[in-house]
Amino acid sequence: MGQSKSASEGRKLSTRLIRKGALLEDTHRVFLAWDIKKPFEENLDRAREFNTPAASNRGWLKEVLATISSRWRHEPQLSVIVQLAQRASIGVWRPCILWHIGQVDELYYRFATEWLFVEYEAGAYRLHTADVVPFVEKVTASRAAGKKGLSEYGLKRAGRDLLRMAVDFGLMSGSSVREFNSYHLPEESFLYLLHAMYETYGNARDVIQSPDWRLFLMSTADVERELFRLHQFRKLRYEVAGSLVELTLPCNSAAEFVQEMAA
Repeated sequence: MGQSKSASEGRKLSTRLIRKGALLEDTHRVFLAWDIKKPFEENLDRAREFNTPAASNRGWLKEVLATISSRWRHEPQLSVIVQLAQRASIGVWRPCILWHIGQVDELYYRFATEWLFVEYEAGAYRLHTADVVPFVEKVTASRAAGKKGLSEYGLKRAGRDLLRMAVDFGLMSGSSVREFNSYHLPEESFLYLLHAMYETYGNARDVIQSPDWRLFLMSTADVERELFRLHQFRKLRYEVAGSLVELTLPCNSAAEFVQEMAA
């Protein structure tokens, strides 16, 4: 299954994005005060003036807002993400923002879907930074640091930063040694992601089989079990007959779902 053009070509490989981390709480605070009717730059200026991320100093405020600008300035679904932050709990918002970050950040996306999920499926329990380094080196070779590749220190730092982001999203815990958590995707988050992925991929089979679910340590079988459960409780319609798959979601778009969620 191939990803849509918008999903695959929209990602960029940037060690800066993972170095600053997910910035979940900072971004959430900024989006709580965001006015979707006003331009991006005007909202950013307001966040800077009133320190809406609650940064501890001006230097960190500058770094937070620069990262938010780099990550979200060209996000076509920014208004939906902002409204979700303003209407849902941060526990529901966090995994939704993980998916959107995955559509922007190639390095984290590939780490999560090609390496972390594989380790999880293989039964790995404890992970160290050194375990991630060979993968980072493979992915960044000739594509980072002016096409020279990362230094030995840069590779270790990137591996550490990637594992730290997995901790930020609640998938793992620990500091020097990371361990997998018993992670469960909230139902409202799952429903939002179904709507968002359907808009991206265009058909039910591609949504269900998308590697995007690996961001949440979910296999295709896990997704199908959750769909059958929600079908049983009449929260959506999911029917399978041979190769035919029918998925009917409660709303026509992610934006509409966010509006209904608030209601």
